[in-house]
Amino acid sequence: MTKLSIIVPVYNVEKYIRPCIESIFKQGLDDADFEVIIVNDGTQDRSMEMIEDIITQHNNITVINQENLSLSVARNNGIAAAKGEYILMPDSDDLLIENSLKPLLEKALETKADLVVADFMKMSNEEIDSLSTIPQNDFVFQEKTGEETFLEVLNPNYCYVWRTLYRKEFLASKNISFVPHLKYEDILFTHECYLKAKCCIKTNILLYIYRRWFGSL
Repeated sequence: MTKLSIIVPVYNVEKYIRPCIESIFKQGLDDADFEVIIVNDGTQDRSMEMIEDIITQHNNITVINQENLSLSVARNNGIAAAKGEYILMPDSDDLLIENSLKPLLEKALETKADLVVADFMKMSNEEIDSLSTIPQNDFVFQEKTGEETFLEVLNPNYCYVWRTLYRKEFLASKNISFVPHLKYEDILFTHECYLKAKCCIKTNILLYIYRRWFGSL
């Protein structure tokens, strides 16, 4: 069984999509253990051309092409196609921090947690361009209920869907999906996940670099 599905919606991110996809393959994971589902949401630029060679180099990448239907629909279609026990949904203009995903996935598979919530960093384009190695602290994992996670971890200003591993069976059993065409769709989705989850793992592992640039949502 596939352990992890990484769903990446793509729309007009030709400057950033390549480093995003490259970062996925710098996680110390065997290609056989995970799949990458790239959802081309009717991009109008050269985004797909920028990663064409990466797609051909890996047999664990699937491309879904659709007309521009919104980020919510793209993610829902990716989830529907996913075969992994867990799901990660990075934005296509951001980055995963090197070798950060493997310990998260191992803890998820060990505990069968509904959610595994990691930490992240915000960076500008200039900061990312000058980036070197990011040091990690000693890994700490805290098990919490969904309600505890909601009260202690979820910041209304930081309801980002990409910082969390979601167990696919949890999403299916609770009928959780993204509302189509809703702006800031992360807010409703993450609130519902936290309030319905029974077992959550919160960790200090830095998983993600959130790219701040003019033009991003």
